[in-house]
Amino acid sequence: MKTLQKIKYITVCMLVLAAGCTNTITEFGFDGEISGLLKDRDGNRLSGDITSNSLIVRLKGESDVVTTDVRINGDGSFRNTKLYPQRYKMWVVGPVFWNQDTLNVDLGSGKRFEQDVLVTPFLSMDAPVAGSVTASSIEISYRISGNDGKTVAARELYCSTNPYPTTNTGSGPFYETRKITLSGDSGKVTVSGLASKTKYYIRTGAQATGSNLYNLSDQIVVTTN
Repeated sequence: MKTLQKIKYITVCMLVLAAGCTNTITEFGFDGEISGLLKDRDGNRLSGDITSNSLIVRLKGESDVVTTDVRINGDGSFRNTKLYPQRYKMWVVGPVFWNQDTLNVDLGSGKRFEQDVLVTPFLSMDAPVAGSVTASSIEISYRISGNDGKTVAARELYCSTNPYPTTNTGSGPFYETRKITLSGDSGKVTVSGLASKTKYYIRTGAQATGSNLYNLSDQIVVTTN
């Protein structure tokens, strides 16, 4: 009799487990999301560097001891999709003026929050403009200007086969980067020694006085002849 009861018990347990296995597991962690674009006061996107913490959106949850940093992508976007659903304070850290109070974000009621964030960069970086293009060279026009008393301390132009190049991109087995030091805040420069029929990603970077971080322009894409 006891053996029969054990068999029935085991059978019921197996049926319960089998029923549970038919449910799809969708929750592998927190799913709160904050996203948006970083822009200047004129509505232009501010380019970042996904490979570094030079320009970030910083979050501090009401129950958190440490902050969470969200890097700004090359196209100015930012996104974190694995946040605990609670209230957060949000601000921007980098070569920008943050002249407002922290933004308050509540992921408790709605798990998704999307908002563009406006700041004033230390330096405004116009997107480069391509001029003459040959099989081995590209002529580029550029312009950099300071904001709120900031002036330009150092300027560079990056021409790379790797998207959104920076001062640290360098070259490797499968990509090549040319870095040129610029002598003025605006002008023209020619990047030479390039490969023919090759796509290059070009943008400028500059440091403001008193800062060791780079403001970056948007990139342009040019293919040599």
